[in-house]
Amino acid sequence: MLLKIVHQTDLKYSEPISESVMELRMVPRQEQDQHRLSFELSIGPAAGFSSYFDWMGNTVHTFAVNSSHQHIRIVASSVVETDRAPIEPERFPDTWPLPANPHDYWLYDYLQFGGPIVDGPQLRQLVELIQPRQGTPAGELALGMLQIIDEKFTYKTGVTNAASPITEILATGYGVCQDFTHLMIGLARALQIPARYVSGFVHPHESQFRGYTQTHAWCELLFPSAGWIGFDPTNRCVVGGNFVKVAVGRDFRDVPPNRGVYRGVALETIEVQVKSDELASIPRELAAERFGSLEIPVDASAVIAQRQHEAAAQQGAQQQQSRIR
Repeated sequence: MLLKIVHQTDLKYSEPISESVMELRMVPRQEQDQHRLSFELSIGPAAGFSSYFDWMGNTVHTFAVNSSHQHIRIVASSVVETDRAPIEPERFPDTWPLPANPHDYWLYDYLQFGGPIVDGPQLRQLVELIQPRQGTPAGELALGMLQIIDEKFTYKTGVTNAASPITEILATGYGVCQDFTHLMIGLARALQIPARYVSGFVHPHESQFRGYTQTHAWCELLFPSAGWIGFDPTNRCVVGGNFVKVAVGRDFRDVPPNRGVYRGVALETIEVQVKSDELASIPRELAAERFGSLEIPVDASAVIAQRQHEAAAQQGAQQQQSRIR
């Protein structure tokens, strides 16, 4: 599947702020079954970029805006080609419990509880409903997790946030894609099946997928015979060609699309829009990577005045401290 994805983020502030420093994870990953053909990142107000790979191989861009502003717009555009054949996990030869390999130290983080993925009695009761038995195909257990989550939990916005532990969805029965994903990861880790969090996008087929209007989340479980296989507990399906993977991590904390700090006394609001289109052919004149600026106004005089005020306040504090001595 050949897809063009435009991901726009608008950060707005109730009062002028003098500085913003941010990091972004918005670049689709290069994978065996996913090929990034182009990526363009534009930011306003104008800012310089730097980039690096984090410890999980995700591309991270950083930037800073040092002029007074009340609005930041980030537009990330990608053209991605996916090539995922239909998968039937129940046919994998792997059986539960998965064999432990003492040399697989790199899997340690994907087997541990932490952050929003909390172990507890409610999670263990859910594990029992899956009815794991020695010799059960691991793929069947994964499909059982999808079924249990679909039967017992309802997609509902506004009842959780990015920091919500899975104890909340277990208690209320409501959540969004990141809660469903954290819950399935918790079930897998309780069964000692390595599991990791994936952030990205899902291109809808006639609007049948939930959570696709913004960034989406799903999980991947590791099968020794097949590698990492994606499962979307929000939509009770195995990940297909209409999913575009951006970043992977232990949980949401490792993969937020944007994260940063700003200097100023203001309230921040965020608006996210994602548009995806299926293309019939590869567009001409694609750039592997391109950066640009957007026309978002700044007020240079305001930041100068702010810094003069801060300098005067600091000087006054030093003089006061000197008199005390």
